[in-house]
Amino acid sequence: MSCPSHKRAYVSREQSEEALIQHHIHFHHGENNGPTNVYQCDHCGGWHFTSKAPLAAILQEEETQKRIKKERIAADWERKLR
Repeated sequence: MSCPSHKRAYVSREQSEEALIQHHIHFHHGENNGPTNVYQCDHCGGWHFTSKAPLAAILQEEETQKRIKKERIAADWERKLR
């Protein structure tokens, strides 16, 4: 899917929220850093990241935060062992 904004577009909110979580895992975003939420684009109808919105509810969930920490550790070890 392409967009005039040249941002990566996701097909659904669920897909974009999962990508947002993966982005936080792999790029070690802290508070007030990196993309914080997703929105549906008026131009392409796809879903994009934004850093100008409040923190997404899914990123505030305790289970998501545990998952991010756990998967960061795993990704860090994977990089070390390469």
